[in-house]
Amino acid sequence: MTENSTKIKKKTATSVKKNSSVKGSSKNKKRKKKRNNIGIICGTAAAAIVIVVGGGYFIGRAYYSNRFLSGTTVNGIDVGGRTFEQACDLLGVNDMPYELTVKTIDGTPVVFKTADFDYRLSGKDELQKIYDSVNRKTWFSGFIQNSTYSFNEDITFDVEKLQKLVEKANWGDVETADAKLGLNEDKTAYVITPEVQGNKITDMKKLEAYVTQSVASGELSVELDKDTGCYSLPKVKSADLEDDCKKRNDVFQLSVTYDFDYTTETLTGEELMKMIKLKDDGSYTVDRKKAMKYVEKLAKKYDTYNTKRKFHATLQGDIIVPISSDAKYGWWIDQEKTCDDLVDMLEKGESVDKVDPIYYSTGYYDFTGVESARSKDDDIGDTYIEIDLTDQHLWYYEKGKKKLDTYIVSGQTTSKARTTLPGVYKLWSKETNKRMKDTNADGDEWDTKCNFWNNVSLCGIGLHDSTWRGGYFGGEIYKYNGSHGCINMSYDDAKYVYDNVPYGTPVVMYYKSADK
Repeated sequence: MTENSTKIKKKTATSVKKNSSVKGSSKNKKRKKKRNNIGIICGTAAAAIVIVVGGGYFIGRAYYSNRFLSGTTVNGIDVGGRTFEQACDLLGVNDMPYELTVKTIDGTPVVFKTADFDYRLSGKDELQKIYDSVNRKTWFSGFIQNSTYSFNEDITFDVEKLQKLVEKANWGDVETADAKLGLNEDKTAYVITPEVQGNKITDMKKLEAYVTQSVASGELSVELDKDTGCYSLPKVKSADLEDDCKKRNDVFQLSVTYDFDYTTETLTGEELMKMIKLKDDGSYTVDRKKAMKYVEKLAKKYDTYNTKRKFHATLQGDIIVPISSDAKYGWWIDQEKTCDDLVDMLEKGESVDKVDPIYYSTGYYDFTGVESARSKDDDIGDTYIEIDLTDQHLWYYEKGKKKLDTYIVSGQTTSKARTTLPGVYKLWSKETNKRMKDTNADGDEWDTKCNFWNNVSLCGIGLHDSTWRGGYFGGEIYKYNGSHGCINMSYDDAKYVYDNVPYGTPVVMYYKSADK
């Protein structure tokens, strides 16, 4: 507590010298009498003044007995003539703060009672000391001199109690999350999921220190923000992803549609983006390995080459036609060339409405104009040659209608090298006046001619006329006098196939279960 006051010097009293009594004349007597009268009057007046002044003094003293003297300022505020309580109100030290409020990063208030951590302010006590120090006997001095006081308001509280309260409080449990780039619900575009600023405290020590420091500096309304260091902050924000999002959406609109006759497959969107490497300038390159994975998936789904097939046989009903080393009918994607083609299309940056995969083999010849018979569960269709190797019977169906029904002789089953293997073949080529000359694995040799050669395999199996059989076909001839693997037919039947059955037509051969 300090007091600055102006000292007023008191005036020194003037001494009066007493004179000895001298006997005078009558004139002097008259003067003496007159002086006595004046003295009486002056004395009376002085007495009256003393009474008035004295009364005023006691009235002033009574008034200021519970007040600050006039001209008194405390911490820059005029408290002259104010009672102690009034001065407390003016200085804001009358009431002790009841609550400490800490707002989390999301604005949620967490409230503590100051009494729970022994919070006290010294302002009222300091003001009391000033009030008690006032000399009210000299109350009138306030009118001729100013008294200026100041004090620092000290704050005291129990730090340990406060920190324990902070530690136990519920600050929130929302985790901080980075902004993310991903597809929308419809998977039609890339969108940004904004970052989340969590309210979960990740550094309690920093929180305790910040709150403690704030209270010590007189702050009882505290706001927590990212700079306090007690929160985990998002490392990736929405603004950081905006450019990448735009680039992805530009590429995302590209598409390549593959035509599989009965259906299509469109490469677009998310799957396309898997094989794209974006650059900072918005350009991109195609990852061939990932493009190949897509092509491999197509092949696995749509290739029918060298696979078992379901087939409805004329005499047996539904059967499974096995795989054969000689029978290679079906669709077989050339994965390397198809991948090269896909990479080229994507690098051009232009969508392609319909494109065929590049095939090693198809179920038909494109240049013949034979329409594909592919469907979801069948790639043979309703135009095909059917050969029952057990019953030695051949049928030709064209668009579901039977056009040829005849007997044949197939490969001799007593020799593995001569046995006709079951499977799904395809009519590859045709010739007239074909010379058939070869040697099989058993060492059998043959050299003969036919009029109509209808080749159905890469290893030389054909449907041809066999006039040397004298018109005898069917039965069990194949078991003891069968062909070297070909399908022997009559002249007319072989000619019919040559003249009427188009290139690419499937040729289905099978045995009954007991004869496989």
